[in-house]
Amino acid sequence: MNTAYDFNVRTSRSSEIKNEQYVNLRYGVAPTLALSIKRLQDVVANYDITENRIYSRNQQITYTVVFESDANYVKAIYAHDGTILESEEYYEDVRIPYSLGSEIAKTYPDWSFDNSACTIEYTKNEVTRFTYSFVLRKGTKSKTIKRTLHNPAKIDTRPAGM
Repeated sequence: MNTAYDFNVRTSRSSEIKNEQYVNLRYGVAPTLALSIKRLQDVVANYDITENRIYSRNQQITYTVVFESDANYVKAIYAHDGTILESEEYYEDVRIPYSLGSEIAKTYPDWSFDNSACTIEYTKNEVTRFTYSFVLRKGTKSKTIKRTLHNPAKIDTRPAGM
């Protein structure tokens, strides 16, 4: 039987990283991610589903846990052993990687960056997808731009000037 349970978690602390592969996903973009994002990802990586009251030792099921911090969230699916199988993440007001910001600035000269967001789709043993969306403004005009990066380790991670 494979059943998912949903519940919210606000805080958790641990000194040992249980889901190293999940945490390593961010190293390609780490300099551009805010400390609050890294902290939320650390909570997700260190969360021990076996310590939750709904955990069942007798059933091989998955658990869906939602972690929230301000407007940011991570929805993680844990295997019975506590390994993160998948996560869906959403973060507001993130810095855009330098190479992406530079590309957009060249394509849209005289436009300014506004209202950035990043979604991260993680699946264990697959390439993680980082999708940046942001609004460009020029006077009274605005444009919404969305770019997906499949291999963030290959991008230049200097923050783009906003």
